[in-house]
Amino acid sequence: MCKRLALVPLGIAALLSACTYIEERRDLNAGGPQQRETAAQAALDAERQRAGGLSARQAQRQDELAALNMRLSEAQAGLDAQTKRLDEALRNKKISITRYNELKRQADGLKSDAAGLKLRNDADRASKANLGNDPAKLKQLEALEQRRRDLESALQAAVR
Repeated sequence: MCKRLALVPLGIAALLSACTYIEERRDLNAGGPQQRETAAQAALDAERQRAGGLSARQAQRQDELAALNMRLSEAQAGLDAQTKRLDEALRNKKISITRYNELKRQADGLKSDAAGLKLRNDADRASKANLGNDPAKLKQLEALEQRRRDLESALQAAVR
């Protein structure tokens, strides 16, 4: 009786091996490995295509950030020129000290805001994490440019 009980696990193991072998044979004959390879290749191709799209979007984002930096640099150069004109107007007594201080304060505020936006833009370029468009930054830059134009108009009116 003990010998028969000892053979039962061996019989079960043999039966399970036969089932596994038969299942593997059916899978092989039905093209299972080729189907899995085809599916894996399709998944790999899809990931490569997605990665290529991400690279293109990242390059576009870097171009957008570079263009934004160029506009910021131009705005800062314009502010520097306005500040020089303002200083010259004060030296030539074409403007009162009160008006000078008011316009100078506005120019300094614009310079500070432009520098903050430039730092944020540089941080975005360095991090490479923000791949989407940032309308808030563009809106802020347009507002800075408008404020600079307004300051230019005020400076011209004050110097006359």
